[in-house]
Amino acid sequence: MIGLKSSCFLVMMCVVHLEAVNIPETTQLGAFCVNPAGEPGKCIPARDCEVLLHIAGQAEVSNKEKQFLLKSRCGTHERRPLLDERLELPSAPECGVWTSTRLFGGQLTQIDDFPWTALIEYAKPDGSYGFHCGGTLISQGHIVTAAHCVSSLPAGWRVHRVRLGEWDLETVEDCEYGYCNHPVVDVNIATIIVHDGYDVRNKNPCNDIALIRFVEKVNFTDTVQPICLPLSTSIRSENMTDSFSTVAGWGYATDITGVTKKLKVDLKLRNAQECSSILKQCETGFRHSAPLCALGDRPDKQICSADAGGGLVKFFYGFYYLIGVASMGQEKCGSVDVPGVYTSVSDYVEWIKNNIN
Repeated sequence: MIGLKSSCFLVMMCVVHLEAVNIPETTQLGAFCVNPAGEPGKCIPARDCEVLLHIAGQAEVSNKEKQFLLKSRCGTHERRPLLDERLELPSAPECGVWTSTRLFGGQLTQIDDFPWTALIEYAKPDGSYGFHCGGTLISQGHIVTAAHCVSSLPAGWRVHRVRLGEWDLETVEDCEYGYCNHPVVDVNIATIIVHDGYDVRNKNPCNDIALIRFVEKVNFTDTVQPICLPLSTSIRSENMTDSFSTVAGWGYATDITGVTKKLKVDLKLRNAQECSSILKQCETGFRHSAPLCALGDRPDKQICSADAGGGLVKFFYGFYYLIGVASMGQEKCGSVDVPGVYTSVSDYVEWIKNNIN
């Protein structure tokens, strides 16, 4: 009880002190801002700020911590101070990492590779269920996927839930070389947010991006980890033409029959001019943002329809980043001239940040 009284006293003193600071009153509750550490955040009530409460619970508060609290002030709501809260989106080194050290080669992944890969499960009118799209885990509570995976559905289909930590679709427990994975995590869905610029009627791949928010946050394990988003301008401004990126999912490599395990393939990113000329073969109409397109060096290395919504990832500075969301592939894989088309995540970072909360 002594500690609790001390905490309450310090919080009250902190609030009184903050009220004396001359801060513009225009910042609204829930508005996005940058905290004193330079990290993206949102304005929340002081009583809900875990950082403030942690500092207030200490026996002594340093001058540096006091300054952090003062600089965290971002406005008022009903005459009460608002403070910055760090967004749910993780940043390196808390994302874009997998711990596998086993290198056995081939297109088949190892069981803990690409731990951010998600599967979207659908309920069908006949009472059956199936996985027909992918997604990418970006936080404990969200995946990014393609808008057409959640809004342009066959009659009677319904998005049911999200699966994380999967490797082999045919086994209950995934084991390899004497190592067994954690059980898969099937997550219930709270909200689906489709980009308001996506045209559901025409199924045009412009703005083909969506977020799925979970009912409850998931715990991270070796096989359930978030990918990094290109939050920094240095990553977003990288010239990626002719560089390689990687996709992982369950619909690649048509020359391998009966595959139920997660597969991976490296694809080469094409320049805008080359991509534009190739895309003329497709019925597309990119008007809002430039897509990414990527090609493999063999027909079996293309994106297939089963891979829609999955992530195109690239290695930067020691971590993996999500750079694309699979938008348009081939109904039948097999042409080296038709690229896989990806929504460029860099163009939608602000949209993601504005919608994760």
